[in-house]
Amino acid sequence: MTGEIVYADLNIPSEWPCLRPPQASQHLEGSGCKLCPATWLLHRDKCYWVSGKMKPWNESRDDCSAKHSQLLVIRDGEELEFIKNSTQDSTFVWIGLSLSSLGKTWIWLNGSQLNQTLFPLPVQDNGNSCGAVKGNRIQSDACTTEYEWICQRETVLI
Repeated sequence: MTGEIVYADLNIPSEWPCLRPPQASQHLEGSGCKLCPATWLLHRDKCYWVSGKMKPWNESRDDCSAKHSQLLVIRDGEELEFIKNSTQDSTFVWIGLSLSSLGKTWIWLNGSQLNQTLFPLPVQDNGNSCGAVKGNRIQSDACTTEYEWICQRETVLI
């Protein structure tokens, strides 16, 4: 089958939002639809997956990597509100935030520093602190503590 062209019929329901003309209240970014894998939640331009299991921060980070994603990097208060609603304040969940090796700065997995104005978080002295979220607040805890975790990945645009 190498080098062959394969055609497929797609059975997409006509009520699928991407096939309907946009409503006056909808905001479309470019053309096309944003898709997430099954069991992932779509919000803006990200897909989110909540684990339902408990692991330490490092294992949570590795699990997200195995899913071709990363632990959640929260951009703003609106995204934090979406996460709060998605987890229903059930428990703390690991996010992609950890204290730098020097123990002075909170760093997201994408390399950016935590905006302390948006998310005030005290600096811990033990150097083994990671970020977790519950409700609308971020808290630090020992990275060896077991929590659920949230993975994120970009949407697929079709």
